Amino acid sequence: MILTRVRNAAKRILERSKRRTAHDRLVIAANMGVCDEVELIGPSIRHLRAIGVDLIVITDVGSADGTTDILREFARDPDIHLIELSRDADPWGFPERMYQHTMANHEVDRVLFLDPDEFWLPSTGRLKDLPWLLDTDVARVSNFNVPMVEQRPSSPADLRPENYRNIYFVTDPVRDGRSKVDNDPRATISMIGVPPKVMINPDRVVGASMGCHDAVKKPGIEPRSLAPTEVVIAHYQFTTLARFERKVANIRRSFEHFGHRLDRNQAWHWRRWLEMADEGRIEEEFHRQAITQPEFDALRSSGVIQSAQQWLDGKGVAG
Repeated sequence: MILTRVRNAAKRILERSKRRTAHDRLVIAANMGVCDEVELIGPSIRHLRAIGVDLIVITDVGSADGTTDILREFARDPDIHLIELSRDADPWGFPERMYQHTMANHEVDRVLFLDPDEFWLPSTGRLKDLPWLLDTDVARVSNFNVPMVEQRPSSPADLRPENYRNIYFVTDPVRDGRSKVDNDPRATISMIGVPPKVMINPDRVVGASMGCHDAVKKPGIEPRSLAPTEVVIAHYQFTTLARFERKVANIRRSFEHFGHRLDRNQAWHWRRWLEMADEGRIEEEFHRQAITQPEFDALRSSGVIQSAQQWLDGKGVAG
């Protein structure tokens, strides 16, 4: 009996070891588009490296704030591949072109998609520890806004797992957010839900959908899909006024290129910001996004805001 238990335990350890080795052999790539993110691009790249991303393919959509210089320095390293677009280029469709470029020029097993203000937080700090990595073709990873509290994001700069308990985001967002923001002067866009982002197996799907919130199926293949609870994304939508002002200016530039391709129900918050910019109210809009410490404490108590560690420990359950 004892010998059988020892053999079974040894077998389980061997199986876990083989699985860990198979995970470590996977090549994980990230696709990221960036424009004028001088504050975040360095931390974003360093974080991707820290969580085990092997290749980072970045499209710089005509940055003019110093981001390009930072990216060119990073691109001296073999794990960074930089694609540069001119500031006057139409950015429409660049994520799909970046993905096709990744697949044509690199051997990769998984691809995740993100913006520079989206930080993936695997529970162990390593993407290759995710238990479903070998058996999932489409992982739709929950994405939550990090609110500003007293004009600062409710998060430390150090995003290692030991600090997950201090990274806070809105896990129970308001419903009908557009109506709420339009009619309630205290409502903030940070309290609205954010769509997930995906990691895909390129052997089993065509690529990512518009916005990279889902995958595009290959004919005749039903992908193995999952909404994982061992990884979550912290979305730093609002950080500084200067960054927000650059974001709105770039939204205007983007609308000049492809605004005609969007219907009135798409990108409503972008349209709101352009209208406020025309009225000279961008600073007002930025400061509106911050909540006070008492408001933050109340939202934590009610479960609307949780720490990353709470969410991961609760296996993806909102408060």
